[in-house]
Amino acid sequence: MKEKVVFIYLLVLILAGCTYAPLPKQNGNEGTEKKLTKEETKESDKIFLLIGVDTRGEQKSRSDAIILAKYFPEQEKLKLASIMRDSYVKIPGNKSGYNKINAAYYYGGRELLKKTIQENFDVKVDHVAVIDFQGFVKMVDLLAPEGVAVNVDQEIIDDMSIQASVGKNVLHGEEILKYVRFRHDDESDFGRVERQQEVMVQLKTAFISRISSFEGMAALPSIIEQGLSYLDTDIGLKTIMEMGPKAVFHTPDTVETLRVPVEGSFKDEIYPQSGAVLEMDCTENKKALQEFFSK
Repeated sequence: MKEKVVFIYLLVLILAGCTYAPLPKQNGNEGTEKKLTKEETKESDKIFLLIGVDTRGEQKSRSDAIILAKYFPEQEKLKLASIMRDSYVKIPGNKSGYNKINAAYYYGGRELLKKTIQENFDVKVDHVAVIDFQGFVKMVDLLAPEGVAVNVDQEIIDDMSIQASVGKNVLHGEEILKYVRFRHDDESDFGRVERQQEVMVQLKTAFISRISSFEGMAALPSIIEQGLSYLDTDIGLKTIMEMGPKAVFHTPDTVETLRVPVEGSFKDEIYPQSGAVLEMDCTENKKALQEFFSK
């Protein structure tokens, strides 16, 4: 049986919910920007947890995509850190002590996953959004109705039954889901995480292009409202609606990504209660995440 895999991206949340940023230049004062207020600085310092799940109708599910996001308004930069689902961590309150990090969501939902991240990496999560397979498909088509351009090789086409040819293809929701689910090559989950992050950046670009016109601006409230219907998030519609227009003027120029565990900081192990895991150097990876989100 294929392992459950999913990719999450809440672009609306990242752009609208993380972008408390300086106002655009005005009145011909080149190089002059409004400084962030204390409230804006506080909001811009928040970290968002994006969780991808595949419920398939079950009562419980594991989180198969775990992504931390933070926006840096002064640098107009967005940072995304993907935590590999097989990362072997200590799960608070779990009788076995250690397990794969994706088991935390199964045992205790978003709250336990937040607590697990904080206790293992010393990263405090401020807001959470959860999406499943069907929500992801709809979100992709909402944010990028013209499709997403990706390079597809024969292994992906054969394994995932993607209707595409070898090379660059423009794919839509269902096919993009297959593209980011693929993991049956030499790169395994590592390649899958790279494809997740690749599609994130493409969705960001497509969405910004869409809302940059007058028609796009006019449609922004309905896009946000529709996007939120595909998600389970602790950020209210009113809050995002209020922040949404700021995204048009303060979209991130740069997207930086990180994968945890970082290169050279882990080894493959097998444990009876968990199966195959990535046993990592917790100190090294905690430091990597701390440094990544500190500047």
